Amino acid sequence: MVYELLIAVGIVVVLIGIFLIFSGFLFSMKKLGEMKELGERGNRSAETKGGGIIMIGPIPIIFGSDKTSLQTVIILTIVLMVVAFLLFWLIRKVL
Repeated sequence: MVYELLIAVGIVVVLIGIFLIFSGFLFSMKKLGEMKELGERGNRSAETKGGGIIMIGPIPIIFGSDKTSLQTVIILTIVLMVVAFLLFWLIRKVL
């Protein structure tokens, strides 16, 4: 009974992930089209910024190309860790 609920939650989480990847792909294609239009008009100044996180157990390794990206990744890391803690706590309560 509990395992069926966990399987259903897992399937929903995977489907949400697939939807987010697909929507991100569409959004990036739209942005790429807008950048090409701007580039044809002579505005070619574009910066690439980004950041990421590698979770090794409970230890996060955070990297980024600028301060804003690092702040965003840190906030998302904290949210991820809180969500993981709540899920583990919820599963322990149910089992």
